[in-house]
Amino acid sequence: MSKDKLPSGQFLNLDSLVDIVTNSVGILIILTAFMALSATVSPDRRRPAAQPAPPAAAPPRTLLVPWSHPTSKQTVFLALRENRILLLDLKRFYEQLLDAAPSAAGLPQTFNQPGVKVRYFPVTSQVYCLEFTPDPGAGEAWAEAQRPGSAWQRTLSRYPREQYVYFFWVDGGSFERFRNLRQGLWDRQVEVGWKPVLPGAPLEMCTGFEGSNTFQPQ
Repeated sequence: MSKDKLPSGQFLNLDSLVDIVTNSVGILIILTAFMALSATVSPDRRRPAAQPAPPAAAPPRTLLVPWSHPTSKQTVFLALRENRILLLDLKRFYEQLLDAAPSAAGLPQTFNQPGVKVRYFPVTSQVYCLEFTPDPGAGEAWAEAQRPGSAWQRTLSRYPREQYVYFFWVDGGSFERFRNLRQGLWDRQVEVGWKPVLPGAPLEMCTGFEGSNTFQPQ
């Protein structure tokens, strides 16, 4: 213990002063070391990296659900194969059926129309099935169908929207054309139904046994 003698004969204890100085020097050393360490750290490392802005949300898309619904209108049947439109003329078939001799024991009958073969499978006078097989390349290409007087333009005039539903059989290579065609018919307030088919497969329809419900508009 360090003591200095005062003139009065008393002694001064310097231990407390030494402790204060030592503590102050220690604090200064720690502050100096901390400031030196802070100076060596990059400002980019001291700050959190800026987060990129989130991508803009995509606009909502409208999903069309093809719900079928009943209708009192008659149905026009068409095929859209290889992007070609072909009317399947039932009126002409019924005229051919009336002129033909009855089939023996209800056997199938075959009728030929321009661009399509029709097979008739009778069950009763009111219940029967039809099978349409279009010829390769039958029907009109889209550019041809747009011309005045084309078969497609005559179909639109012959079957007005107030009385008829347009039903299409569509093969896999014609989906994009059908979507555009359907939108054009919707713009004209025409009701439309459709069914996908395999390329080259026959197109089938039946009456009775709820078969006609398959061809409702969507």
